[in-house]
Amino acid sequence: MEGFRNLKLMFKQARIRLTIWYLLIITIISFSFSFLIYGLIDREINRFANSQRNRIERDLFIVNPNSPPKSIGTVTLVDQDLINDSRHRLLLNLIIINSFIITISGALSYFLAGKTLSPIQKMTEDQSRFISDASHELRTPITAIKSLFEVSLRDKNLSLKEAKSVISSGIEQSDHLKNLSDSLLEISHLENNAQKISFETLSFEKIITDSIKQIEPKAKAKKIHLMPHTEPSKISGDNNRLVELFTIFLDNAIKYSPENTVIKIISQTKKNRIVTKIIDQGIGISPNDLPHIFDRFYQSDTARTKTSETGYGLGLSIAKKIIQLHHGQISVKSELNHGTTFIIYLPLFS
Repeated sequence: MEGFRNLKLMFKQARIRLTIWYLLIITIISFSFSFLIYGLIDREINRFANSQRNRIERDLFIVNPNSPPKSIGTVTLVDQDLINDSRHRLLLNLIIINSFIITISGALSYFLAGKTLSPIQKMTEDQSRFISDASHELRTPITAIKSLFEVSLRDKNLSLKEAKSVISSGIEQSDHLKNLSDSLLEISHLENNAQKISFETLSFEKIITDSIKQIEPKAKAKKIHLMPHTEPSKISGDNNRLVELFTIFLDNAIKYSPENTVIKIISQTKKNRIVTKIIDQGIGISPNDLPHIFDRFYQSDTARTKTSETGYGLGLSIAKKIIQLHHGQISVKSELNHGTTFIIYLPLFS
């Protein structure tokens, strides 16, 4: 929490600094134009005064061809006080206008600085949260492995059978650690290399079939029956990613469903999209957990207490990212103890 507070303070200071720079640039431009306008208008005033002076002189002097011009009286040709007053009024108006511009620009600059830094701040906070969460999750299996071996090492009467059991537990924890690191690397790849995803025309039926093949052994182990019903259709996407997408949802459904239940996979084409529903008869998701199920590392208390299988809360986060990369959408409906329905919307090939 301290790290996030420091991060917010850093971005607040950066926003103020950026606002000052914006305001400084606008002030320089505004004053430069004001000086230019003042100079142009002052030059026009002088030109107008000289023009008036010349016209009046022509009207008031009698020109004799054989002698120099001769004045017929003392006349004030131009009112210099009026010219000076015009200059003062012009200068005052420019100062008022610039004050108004700087005031408005200050507010707009602060707003614009916030908008400019907002995506950077979000990305930095997400990265900081990701590192913090990943460190926490990695620490758990590492601590378990370390404790397991330390306790066993201190036991001088450790038998061969017990040693093998310790090694087996260590390998199991290592597998969990590998799965976690693989998931973390995959999320990083999806977020940072989205442009490298390869799109091709694919059979949606085959994607569902391949996903079921990958997850079928796990379903059979729990005596869960998978019931696919898909309409023939073509979509554009990355085959491996899409197979992974539906494997994640099916794996999630199996994990939180009791034995001897049914999981339905129903797809229909609607307008320019294919809509797929994955319906299970599992433990369901509470209304409090629903808004967070796609957050990284999020695991509901219900999931922890009602199932013996463990996870890291990364699967649904990866699935959502794959859907976004394929310009799709997802929604979920769930009721505690009555099952969950995930609805995936993907664009058809056009």
